[in-house]
Amino acid sequence: MKKTRKRAVIVSLGLILLVVLAFAAVERLALGPFAGEPRSAPVVIFVVMDTVRADRTSLCGYRHPTTPHLEALVESGATHACNSHSPSTWTLPSHASFFTGVGLDRHRAGGGGGTARMKTGSVMPLGPDLPTLADEMSARGYQTLLLSGNPVVSERLGFTRGFDQVAIGRRYPMMHDHRLAERLEGQLRVARFDPTRPLFAFINIADPHAPWTEVPEGVGFLPPRSGMSIQPGRKRYEAGEMSEKEAAEYLAHLSDVYDYAILRADRSLQMVLDVLERRGWLDQSYRLIITSDHGEYLGEHGMIEHGRPFFYEPVTRVPFLYFSTDGEVPLPDDVPSIVAHSLVRDGVLPTPLPPGFASVFRNPDPATASRPPCSAARSALWREGIKLVADRGHVTRFDLAADPKESSPLPADDHPAAGLLLAHCRALDEAYASRPTLDPEMDASLTEQLRALGYLQDDEPEPRAEP
Repeated sequence: MKKTRKRAVIVSLGLILLVVLAFAAVERLALGPFAGEPRSAPVVIFVVMDTVRADRTSLCGYRHPTTPHLEALVESGATHACNSHSPSTWTLPSHASFFTGVGLDRHRAGGGGGTARMKTGSVMPLGPDLPTLADEMSARGYQTLLLSGNPVVSERLGFTRGFDQVAIGRRYPMMHDHRLAERLEGQLRVARFDPTRPLFAFINIADPHAPWTEVPEGVGFLPPRSGMSIQPGRKRYEAGEMSEKEAAEYLAHLSDVYDYAILRADRSLQMVLDVLERRGWLDQSYRLIITSDHGEYLGEHGMIEHGRPFFYEPVTRVPFLYFSTDGEVPLPDDVPSIVAHSLVRDGVLPTPLPPGFASVFRNPDPATASRPPCSAARSALWREGIKLVADRGHVTRFDLAADPKESSPLPADDHPAAGLLLAHCRALDEAYASRPTLDPEMDASLTEQLRALGYLQDDEPEPRAEP
């Protein structure tokens, strides 16, 4: 009897040991690859640090140390550009260009009027006619993950197609700061990706997007500040209703909370990379692409926020960074950020580089009988320190070296690149006119989502946009 009990105990202990070992093996699989198991292709991490303008990053010379982790990546061998420009002035069209590698004239995802004057029914999601990065990476054997703190990067707007695993914040700031990295950790546990296959992860870090959180005590280079939303101060400032003193205080507060938001985004980036490293996804070959979808107006040209149909540098000039364990890819300082698509997919710059266009749809005037190029859109083109801007058939020029504040627009209809820009405008107008009509249910769904996020501003006058 005693021998039987002893044998039963030994068997039970053996079963317990097997269960423990099995759980340990499963957990090890969830944590990351087994040492020495080579993957067939490099892991690819594509990060959009939402709403980050280049001139507010210490990486690009800003006086406040807002991006120490970006600088550490450069010290570790990453290449970077500080005069990159985004494909558009707000999230939807810029991300559509990142995901497809083409401009607004081809993917047509956007909203008439920009975010300041979008109307119900004017928003077009990214359609199914173009393959996305996730589609292409999946076809190459990649496991795919989308993690976004910006609710616009959503299924309704066409961005989740091709991704195996998706996590999107329902509102700002639901997945800001440490919550983004914690969500990434959770998604990696749930997904249980095969550690012997490569991973493509797209991550949107939305901390710099309004509304902005408070600046706490102890930041060092910033005073404590209360949190801040865009309204109602934006409307009063843009309408010129603030006194000089009130406007100065408002802009100083805005500047500080925005700088702190970039610092938090930089910190979030490091936490995300720490999770990927801890779970084994950065232990072999990988490449990392980082940029922004647009910047932010902080009072320049009489405007606050982004999304307007204007292309001043504060809302279009963004940082761009690339790192690969397989070798350096030199970046020209004025590389257009749409090349992120090629670097993610192939690890090389496209040859030749695409023209540096930025575009946004506008609400065309129905009373206009003859429609010159860029009646349904506005567009800009960067060429060697010169920016051309097209609007309703006219092209103006800014010499960014001699006029960095863009206070002196010059005529440019005879510029060598003016014809190229106007041809792009014609394609944009045609793309706007040929956009498919959404069914009422989808239209209502998009309208509800964007209104809740503050993007639909019906009956709001266009801002002054003074040079």
